[in-house]
Amino acid sequence: MKLNHFVSRLSAQQRTLLYVTVGIVGLALLERFVYAPVGGRFDDLDQELVVKETQLRRNLKSLAAREGVLAAYSPYTAYASTVASDEETIGGLLKEIEELARKSGLALLNVRPKPATKTDLGKQYPVEVELETEMSPLIRFLHGLHGSKSLLRVNQLRLDLKGGRGPQVKVSLLVTKSVIQ
Repeated sequence: MKLNHFVSRLSAQQRTLLYVTVGIVGLALLERFVYAPVGGRFDDLDQELVVKETQLRRNLKSLAAREGVLAAYSPYTAYASTVASDEETIGGLLKEIEELARKSGLALLNVRPKPATKTDLGKQYPVEVELETEMSPLIRFLHGLHGSKSLLRVNQLRLDLKGGRGPQVKVSLLVTKSVIQ
């Protein structure tokens, strides 16, 4: 009631000035306590959105690169080792060498596995193989080693004539299986 009494005593020009002043103060308070916090929050959300978009672009590039690496790596997955012990790997290597020798018509005289060695990409498992044979079965055996699904490689090959002029040769091989880990 006092407010109405106060306003009614003012002249028309003073009332207009009072209303304009109250309106300006009200708008200033509204801007300061409503619009500024909401606008600040929108600015923060915009900045966060820009950061997230940048992270998303970077992650998409990483995913594309990952897919490229996986596609390039896929032909070699057969050579990658599952978590097998050294004994299991050496046992599989010896079995594979014996089977290749049997298919080639060779009789193995001596097969000695050596300790595994670590390399940059994994491990190498060397095996010394001694046998006596003619050249034709030996070539089939070496071709079988080369064409194996395992990464087998003949690191050393020594041929000695057995006896005199016969076709038999004594062969000493160092076969190495490489396992990618």
